[in-house]
Amino acid sequence: MTRVSSQIAAAHADLIRAVSAGLRDALNHADARSAIARYREDGWSALADALEKRLVDESVDASTLDDEDRAVVEAIEAAIRDPAWLDAVEAEAEAGAAEQVAALILAATWGEREALAAINEMRETAESAGVTGSTAHAFVAIVEGERDIDRLLRDFPESRRGLVNATLVAVRRQERA
Repeated sequence: MTRVSSQIAAAHADLIRAVSAGLRDALNHADARSAIARYREDGWSALADALEKRLVDESVDASTLDDEDRAVVEAIEAAIRDPAWLDAVEAEAEAGAAEQVAALILAATWGEREALAAINEMRETAESAGVTGSTAHAFVAIVEGERDIDRLLRDFPESRRGLVNATLVAVRRQERA
């Protein structure tokens, strides 16, 4: 297996987790089918077709998939072999992203227009998707001075907890530098 990008695996972690659980245990097929249906609704038809085939133990023709779809299928196979693999990959992706987001947050805190616009765009994207307690909302709160991780996680329940925590740690470290 080629090494799956931690960013791709983290971006598709919910799907990878649901489908790999469904492939390990038929009792989890309903959750897997639901996750696949959400991807189909979002326009990932080729990936959804491939995963539905894989779920009923049919072979998947990887040549019909683009690079990202193939990476997701590979990540599912890795998660089947080692369920803890996905947690480690997500943590790796979050650590890398946290440093970059922390720098963006600090720039926004200092009033840099582009950074403020980027943070605001993240929040608006979440809101347009109907999510009000997102990771982006937590980032806005950090820009506004919030540094209490418990309050951030409580106030923004839809946020990616690991990413918010890693970002706050990176912000604190960068503030001291």
